[in-house]
Amino acid sequence: MPNHLLIYVIVGLNALSQALLIWRFKLSDTAKLVFCGLTIGIPITVSLVMRMLVATGILHNRVAEQVGYEHAVTMVASMLLIGGPWLVTVSAVFYRQKQRAINVQRVST
Repeated sequence: MPNHLLIYVIVGLNALSQALLIWRFKLSDTAKLVFCGLTIGIPITVSLVMRMLVATGILHNRVAEQVGYEHAVTMVASMLLIGGPWLVTVSAVFYRQKQRAINVQRVST
């Protein structure tokens, strides 16, 4: 399998595993759908944007031929592909903790 397809498989499996983890959280159905949608949507959006930038010629498709700003855009996109689903998972954990604190505060008053 070519390397560029393996990257998509890795990114997809990462997003899927994070979405499954979020789905197991005790959140409302709406919050689950929003967080899971973000987990899967961020890598898809970044991939499509990068493909469009390469197809239009704004970015070189080979990293060795890229200049400074192109390399920076590629690095940020790479970080978002892997780190985006993780950031959404972390924010889902914080959201759940906040909801739990609000519920405890309501019960105690």
